[in-house]
Amino acid sequence: MNVFDFDGTIYAGDSTADFTLYCLARQPRILLALPQWARGLASALNALRTDRAARDMTALKERLYAYLPLVRDMPGTLDRFWSTHGRKLYPWYLEMKRPDDVIISAGPRFLLEPVCRELGVSLIASEVEPSTGRCSSRNCRGSVKAERFMETYPGAVIDAFYSDSMSDLPMARLAQRAYLARYGRVRDWPL
Repeated sequence: MNVFDFDGTIYAGDSTADFTLYCLARQPRILLALPQWARGLASALNALRTDRAARDMTALKERLYAYLPLVRDMPGTLDRFWSTHGRKLYPWYLEMKRPDDVIISAGPRFLLEPVCRELGVSLIASEVEPSTGRCSSRNCRGSVKAERFMETYPGAVIDAFYSDSMSDLPMARLAQRAYLARYGRVRDWPL
């Protein structure tokens, strides 16, 4: 099996930021969440100066997801979003995609499920309840990704892992081969 990070790796950009902007442009009432976003940004900047960054990431994301309960017709909004943003999947991935691929992402499961279903691949992602914006799991990033993968696929052999981020080194170390994929270009990731 091959395992892929999503944002910046097989998707050109950050799907969560794109979805937020998409919702903002079509449902301006989500601006009511702006005070939560401001507090989240201040908290993130403070956490980056300390060792609390990883622990505080889930709390930060919950503040950023404060707009989710304000989104009308979430299933329809997700369908419309992916009908326009699915084109941001890099062609190199679409050409090599296999049914046993696993996408593993810090992005929220509810956001990535529709595109993964369309692709016919499995997904491990951060668990976020779209009706509340609350996280029911730790942010699936860094070592948490490796932990979640091993819990979901105990004893599985990863043929190749692809990511755009050095924070995914724990996942890269689980794979027989690892690749850095940035801006649509893929190269060996020497470990």
